[in-house]
Amino acid sequence: MNKTYKAVWNRSTRTYVAASEVAKCHRAIGASMCRALVAASAGLLSALTFSQPARADDCTPQTPSCLNVAQALTTQVASTATPAANDPAWSTETAAAIANASVFAGTPAVAAEVAAAQPVVMLAAAATPVVTDYISVSPNVVQGTRTSASSDLNAMAIGPTAAAVGVNALAVGGGSAAGSDGSTAVGSAAGALSVNSTVVGAGASVGALSDNSVALGYNSRSSALNSASIGGYASATSAGAVAIGYNSFVSQAATNALAMGSNATASAAGAVALGGGSIANRANVVSVGSSTQSRQIAYVAAGTQATDAVNVGQLAGVAAALGGGASIDSTGAVVAPSYTVGGTTYNDVGAALAAAASDGVGASADALRYDTAQHDIATLGNPGTPVKLTNIADGTLSADSSDAVTGAQLYGVNQAVTQNSSAITEITNNISNITNGTMGLLQQDPVSRDLSVAKDTDGTHVDFTGTAGPRELLGVAAGTTANSAVNLGQLGPVVESLGGGASVNPDGTVQKPVYNIGGATYSDVGSALAAAVTTSVRAGTDSVQYDSTAHDAVTLGNPAVPVQVTNVRAANLAVDSSDAVNGAQLFSTNQAVAQNTSSITNLDQRVTDNTSSITNLDARTTTVEGDVSNITNQITNGEIGLVQQDQASRDLSVAKDTDGARVDFTGTAGARELTGIAAGTTDSSALNLGQLKPMVAALGGGAQINADGSVSGPTYHMQGGTQATVGDALGSLDSGLTTLQQNMATGGIGVVTQDPTSRAIKVGATTDGSLVNMAGTAGNRVVTGVAQGAVGPSSRDAVNGSQLYAQAASTAVALGGGSTVNPDGTVTVPSYNVGGTVVNNVGGAITNLDGRVTQNSTDIAGLQTTIGNLNGALANAVLYDSSAHNKISLGGTAANAPKVQLTNLKDGEISATSSDAVTGAQLWSTNQQIGSLNQVINNIQTTGDTYVSVNSSGNAAQAIGNNSVAIGGGAKASAPNSVAIGEGSVADQTGTVSVGSAGNERRITNIAAGQAPTDAVNMQQFQGGISEIARNAYSGTASAIALTMVPEVDATKNLALGVATAGYKGYQAVAVALSARVTQNLKVKVGAGVSSATTTVGAGAAYQW
Repeated sequence: MNKTYKAVWNRSTRTYVAASEVAKCHRAIGASMCRALVAASAGLLSALTFSQPARADDCTPQTPSCLNVAQALTTQVASTATPAANDPAWSTETAAAIANASVFAGTPAVAAEVAAAQPVVMLAAAATPVVTDYISVSPNVVQGTRTSASSDLNAMAIGPTAAAVGVNALAVGGGSAAGSDGSTAVGSAAGALSVNSTVVGAGASVGALSDNSVALGYNSRSSALNSASIGGYASATSAGAVAIGYNSFVSQAATNALAMGSNATASAAGAVALGGGSIANRANVVSVGSSTQSRQIAYVAAGTQATDAVNVGQLAGVAAALGGGASIDSTGAVVAPSYTVGGTTYNDVGAALAAAASDGVGASADALRYDTAQHDIATLGNPGTPVKLTNIADGTLSADSSDAVTGAQLYGVNQAVTQNSSAITEITNNISNITNGTMGLLQQDPVSRDLSVAKDTDGTHVDFTGTAGPRELLGVAAGTTANSAVNLGQLGPVVESLGGGASVNPDGTVQKPVYNIGGATYSDVGSALAAAVTTSVRAGTDSVQYDSTAHDAVTLGNPAVPVQVTNVRAANLAVDSSDAVNGAQLFSTNQAVAQNTSSITNLDQRVTDNTSSITNLDARTTTVEGDVSNITNQITNGEIGLVQQDQASRDLSVAKDTDGARVDFTGTAGARELTGIAAGTTDSSALNLGQLKPMVAALGGGAQINADGSVSGPTYHMQGGTQATVGDALGSLDSGLTTLQQNMATGGIGVVTQDPTSRAIKVGATTDGSLVNMAGTAGNRVVTGVAQGAVGPSSRDAVNGSQLYAQAASTAVALGGGSTVNPDGTVTVPSYNVGGTVVNNVGGAITNLDGRVTQNSTDIAGLQTTIGNLNGALANAVLYDSSAHNKISLGGTAANAPKVQLTNLKDGEISATSSDAVTGAQLWSTNQQIGSLNQVINNIQTTGDTYVSVNSSGNAAQAIGNNSVAIGGGAKASAPNSVAIGEGSVADQTGTVSVGSAGNERRITNIAAGQAPTDAVNMQQFQGGISEIARNAYSGTASAIALTMVPEVDATKNLALGVATAGYKGYQAVAVALSARVTQNLKVKVGAGVSSATTTVGAGAAYQW
């Protein structure tokens, strides 16, 4: 055993340390002060180097990591190891030993042992530090001894040539230098030259005039105020700059910039470079890549403020709003729109709008626009301010012409009209008749004022289709007869009554309902019921444009769709006039023509003078009269006009050759009822009341068509509620079915129910009936899972097969005679052999026995006589004391009965199960053996020999279990391989040793410290382990608390380096943390907490918005 060292408990670190037994303390300063200095040095250095714990006995000559004081201190337990002077293993290594009792103050040396010709470790107040010294401590260290390393308060330098100059300066590592107040330099050649600067890492440095800066990592560099560099070769060279990551760089011009990521670079003020290789070379920008390497920023929320970033989803919406095929392609590029204006393609909105404006499409204040989207009316000027149209070309005069006419053309017409007053009058009358509804296919009864369409002709269809397609019929009153047309007001309630989202769309089509029944979707009432039973308008679109660039024609409306032009100023009526005439001028002309009729009649002389003219006029008049007659016939026969009748199919059509989307039947008295409407057969056919009635009737629920044609919706009563639509009723029914299924599944309702509390199942508890029939289509059923019913005189429980079998089995046993129970529950017949006769039933056996009993009575009477004769002979016989035959008293039962000797007995069997009587010879042999045992066990006295002593007056010990041992009065070892030691001890578990019982436990004392994995531990070992666990746990908690106490960087700052301390249950910890505000929304934080037992390191980042 090594007698040179001794394990000593260090109260400051709460660990065992190796101390030299030959070291001495030359001043009575107390072991606590020595321990405090070593522990404080170890704790401080470990907090800076983030080292891991090591024990004193880990340091050997073969572990170079423990060959200098700086390394020894980083073990966090102030390990000490002083080798023996004659130990050759240390001859070529440098060793240092610091023991609790070997540190003192005010003397020139310390107790230290090293090998010959090796450097000496100094920890004393030497007059002048030398280069070879490894540790130099300021004489103003508060808790320690004085040195001359520096005269500044709490300055400390540890390591060869380390230098610490400044209040609270710390230099750790060979060649490290802390050259200003509050500066910390940790690492070989690390240098912290500015106030409150921190450097950790070999070769890392904070330059001069770089107060409050941090450099963490190999060769990291911070050379400006409030800067931070974290990572190998990281460099922050401007005020407020932060460089995080290997070889990250912030240039001198990039104040308040951030470079985060390997090889990231920020070279402009306020710039942020995020990601490896990213370059931010413009002021106040955030870069996530470089000119050769770009990155996507994913999961960006949609921006809502003017300075927010927008995502692709927002940009896609803008592209969609542009129209013209604008979009975002798979690479993220914007596909430009394509607009065609005046036959030319433009790829941007501005150019397209400019082209539209130049073509008169723009929203110019002088542009003429249509009044409606149908392009059928265009009002010139403002209301009450007519506009004169000039320079109008002569319009085409034909039946299908929609051109505007000029004043010259109207003048010519006026001249012709003047000459044809009579013909015009006749035409006017005919037109009046048509207008008044007294002729033509569309007529109006002068009394009832009802309109009729082709009432005097045949044909089964009236076609309202025009050139623009089917027309909407307006002013249709609610139908009241089977052949009346129904209007939307009648259809709407029917559709709404369907529920399920059914509705009439704006275009008149019906939106089908959607019913959700049992998780499935149905679009008609029948299927749903079956399931329920079983389970930017572009600017300029309304502008009027010239037909060509020649500006010689303007077409209003669409082809074949005439347009009404209103508010037209009166035209100049002259031969050379090109003005458009308005309706007032034409009406005045018509009036003039009518007034000239009498004048034409009285122009006899003029007619005579103008014979040739009259002849020509007569011919023209004849032609006009013929035309009028033809028009009348054609209108009557339905060949011309808005209402026409096909001569072959006899179907009627309304304005089939014109446009317009509606037919309005509204009159001065309001909407009209359309009668004689056949049942519609196509999608665009009118629906009559006869078709609507079955639909309304099918709704049920009181739905009906009222006398005025309106529809009263249904009312359904489902699940105790009231519903007004099929959808609501089906929804309630579906919900009720779901509830029913759930209740049936849980036994809440039905013939078979289950009590939710007792879980008892009842069958038909609320119904009558006296029979439960389990038979099915395949026959009778087996009822299984039946619990045993109570068997008693008042029991009404069903019995199961096992109970019936037990009953049958007991019956079979009672019957005897080989009777058994068959698999079907029947009992086999017994077989009795009575007097040599085989009988198979109890009655036969009893009958047979009855005859024999009679015979036996006679025989018994004879025996009684014989027995009486034997009584005298039985007086000396040995008899049982009772009919139980369990006791025989020899010599009688009286108290004074004589004793009886049994002789001539045969040796009885001697075994654990033997009930034989033993002879005197057998008992003598046993006595001889007991006599021999008395000497062996000292007659079983309370104090036997020197090694065993027993003192018990209790019950005997019981070793019942296989290979068990019980020692002590009443001790019981009932489990295999168990041991019960001590009075009343109980060992009832396999392989256990018990020294007591429940409520009577014992302590086992004087237990040596366990060594093998299966050894018992004593209280000292247990408490030591618990203390170590508590030490680690409490120290770790203190470290965590200290980390949380470091303040965060303020919102107006970029970088904060903080230190905090905390205590928990008597344990202290120190934490250092660096927090940086990367951007307004992004913060990062790294830190380490150090205690005497553990080191806690953490890092985190937060993005705020």
